[in-house]
Amino acid sequence: MATASRAFGEMSSTAAPNLTPVSSETRDVPWQAIPESQLPPMMFQLRFRNGTCESFPYGDIRRIRCTDAGCIQLETFSSPRTLITIEGRHLSELNMLFSNALVCWVEENDMRACERSESLPTINRIQVQLVAER
Repeated sequence: MATASRAFGEMSSTAAPNLTPVSSETRDVPWQAIPESQLPPMMFQLRFRNGTCESFPYGDIRRIRCTDAGCIQLETFSSPRTLITIEGRHLSELNMLFSNALVCWVEENDMRACERSESLPTINRIQVQLVAER
């Protein structure tokens, strides 16, 4: 019993999660993820180029589909059902991070900003659609 209480005591004294990028190098990616050694976040946030933000709980995700390296679709089980489509380039790492529930936020590219290198991951568009029940 003393071991269990000590374990809970150690858990309660832990600091806030470290939200540093997954890799140790500084990267220019349009998302923030947490390291695999930390508990996954309960929700992820979509940041649109017009300043709007929407958050969705990971527990509502029913299916993740990556049609190619440039399109990720997240289907939620919430009411109403929602289909989130993320379009861009070089998004295979983001797909893996979503599958492991490690994404804190993703952000649309601001078209007014300077052009990004073709080799960098880019999110050109995030679309949220309500799916009609059959």
